Amino acid sequence: MSKIDFLKTFIKDKDVASVTPTSQHCVKKVCTNIDFSKDIVLVEYGPGDGVFSRYLLDKMTPGSKLILVELNEDFYTHLRETIVDPRVEIFNIRAGDVQTVLEPSLIGNVDYVLSGIPFSFLNKERKKVVLEATKSILKEGGLFLAYQTSGHLKKPVMEVFGNFETDFIPLNLPPYFVYKVYKNAV
Repeated sequence: MSKIDFLKTFIKDKDVASVTPTSQHCVKKVCTNIDFSKDIVLVEYGPGDGVFSRYLLDKMTPGSKLILVELNEDFYTHLRETIVDPRVEIFNIRAGDVQTVLEPSLIGNVDYVLSGIPFSFLNKERKKVVLEATKSILKEGGLFLAYQTSGHLKKPVMEVFGNFETDFIPLNLPPYFVYKVYKNAV
């Protein structure tokens, strides 16, 4: 997807958080939290035009699985047209509805959830729905990684998960806070 097409999508959809795709520096930094040496199941909320998705697929083992959850129709269509990989499933749903599309055997067995959705745009109730859905699909010790433009996610994450660490990535437009959250902190 061109930068112009990305910008057009940003203008059309008030729920798109950034005018540009995430920088490669940010992608690499966030992904240092993922163990690519073994088969994993990773759910990505709000993959946009697939910057993280493509990086993940380059690093993931052949036996891994990547589940993309994208609500925006333009991004969803772009992903379906450009990411053809047997390890990938793509769904056009809200992040809080992720349990409705996962195979039952994956509920409670997802290794990682990566999120680029702008939680700051969600009301308190919707944030809680997404975070609780995330906790329900993660395995014990599983990791939720969210990159956000501010520190607004601290309180909701503490209410649902009871733990978090943050890192700051200034070399991105916009700069991001990265939340690292464990299911039942290890």
